[in-house]
Amino acid sequence: MNHNKQIVEIQLGRKLRSSVNVVTKCHFNLPVVIKVPPNLDDGTPFPTTYWLSCPMYTKKVGSLESTGLIKELDDQIQKDKNLHEQWSNRQHSYETERTQEINDTTKIHPYGGVGGARESIKCLHSHLADQLATGKNVVGQIVEELVGGFNCQEPCIDEQQLEKNKSWKVEW
Repeated sequence: MNHNKQIVEIQLGRKLRSSVNVVTKCHFNLPVVIKVPPNLDDGTPFPTTYWLSCPMYTKKVGSLESTGLIKELDDQIQKDKNLHEQWSNRQHSYETERTQEINDTTKIHPYGGVGGARESIKCLHSHLADQLATGKNVVGQIVEELVGGFNCQEPCIDEQQLEKNKSWKVEW
């Protein structure tokens, strides 16, 4: 098993169901965003190309979601024509990019834009992961501005022991 895969599994607290590529790393050179194939090893369609593995970002974005930010941004997208156009364009380009990676023998294809959504924002984590990986996601850009950059004082993973760093904590 490669080193990055082990670290991502520790970050997520579970085994990965397919091979992945690390596309973004933090200031400690640890994975932040992974790229997941359109279908997992067992053929299950996976609607999210970019997945957030960083525990700091995962916790911060979860906190934003719990305050109702998804609904608030959905409302803004409906009211602001420019924002709606940027969001919609990324939804379509995201789906096109993922579709281009689908193997012809795949029986079930994932669909939708970021996080598999079609009509609304489904998951801020997915939008932030897309923004950190590609720089193309207006919703992810808003989320990134709200949560800030990498600010961990210590790495989340003890790479020598290949386990969670017990003294790591999220700081705002």
